[in-house]
Amino acid sequence: MAYYVRSPGTCGEFIQGSIDGQSFLVTCPINRYSYALSDVAFPLPHQHCSLQPKSNDAKRLVEQLLASDLVVEEVLRNSKPFRHMMGHNIERSLSVYVRSDILQGKGMASSSADIAAAAMATSLALGKPLSLKELESICLALEPTDASFYPGTVQFDYINGKISQSLGPCPPVKILIFDEGGTIDTIRFNEQEELPAKIKEKEPIVTEALSLFTKGLAERDISLIGEAATLSAFGNQRILYKPHLYDFHDIGINFGSAGTIIAHSGTIMGLLFPTDSTGIDECKQYITLKLPKLTYVDTVETTNEGLTYIKR
Repeated sequence: MAYYVRSPGTCGEFIQGSIDGQSFLVTCPINRYSYALSDVAFPLPHQHCSLQPKSNDAKRLVEQLLASDLVVEEVLRNSKPFRHMMGHNIERSLSVYVRSDILQGKGMASSSADIAAAAMATSLALGKPLSLKELESICLALEPTDASFYPGTVQFDYINGKISQSLGPCPPVKILIFDEGGTIDTIRFNEQEELPAKIKEKEPIVTEALSLFTKGLAERDISLIGEAATLSAFGNQRILYKPHLYDFHDIGINFGSAGTIIAHSGTIMGLLFPTDSTGIDECKQYITLKLPKLTYVDTVETTNEGLTYIKR
């Protein structure tokens, strides 16, 4: 059976850090997506559709799991055997193609969205749809991952999956995104020896940010959500310094922004605005003029839909 799957990317994270030694992020899913088409009889032109290496790994992993009746949750307990199996091709007629709206290497969860879409498209085509918890296991077996495939906002342990807690839907927010340039390898970033100590150091900031954020969600107060995101962004400067962050934030505030969000292990920064804001375009022009080393990326909106699919 053929399926069309899409999984949202993110604008960085509302919050990322740890509390009591437990690492987590708070997702910021946006209306930009990776798409997977299963059981494609005639390959699409390469300029419109490409199979990313990590999503190809996800496809093979799902096929191995389902073909051998292995329990998907075992991936969390011991991922090495599954990584070993991914090196072995199996004979299947199933084709899955992936394309994406999401910039790679910027902190917009491009890999997570690719992997999630490819894995779900594969499992659906084989007649055994994955639960979101199983999908989480597949993603974590391949790399530290985001959880934007869950609906709403989620507090999520992006390394081991020990926390996967829904925080609820995010009120509509527009985000003006700029990029500082370059790319970050997420896997190498998370392997830095000094990283755990730096994350531990900012725990008081992260604790305050999470409290503000959950209150903002409950009250649908964008100003509290923006304050929480800004706290986490500023607290991340000792981990991954963004030289233009403070000027970027100040300009945003002058144009009515509720706060600043960043990719904590990426290169993008975003300004959070109410959806009825009239200052976004003018703010974009001003940043382009005053901070010429930043590159405009996109203007997006938060989404709560998570991963979705339809039969083709």
